[in-house]
Amino acid sequence: MKTLATNNDFDIYLDNSRNLAIATGLQAVIQTCEHVARTKLTELPYAQSRGIPFFDIALGSQPDVSLYDMFLRKVYKTVPGVEGVGNINFAKDGDTLSYTAQIRTIYGTESASGII
Repeated sequence: MKTLATNNDFDIYLDNSRNLAIATGLQAVIQTCEHVARTKLTELPYAQSRGIPFFDIALGSQPDVSLYDMFLRKVYKTVPGVEGVGNINFAKDGDTLSYTAQIRTIYGTESASGII
């Protein structure tokens, strides 16, 4: 797999040769998993049914972690190169809900994480 690389702010950037940075292999799959996990339902103009309904499950006073787990697994499986999803752990710190997921890919197993 090959895709444009993004930095910690999810922005594309230039590599040392002043070209757009490219992510390949395991890095590309995990980066894409982190991107699809941030996609809101109806955000994509030509794929309105893709994404996670954050307002319904994750942004209330009591987020429904089991529903979010289900949606994460669903969107991760749409990423080319993903073979399966292992444990997904959630942590709540004040108003911040974060997660770490074990992703099995054709390149090996790696963790993907994010903050809601």
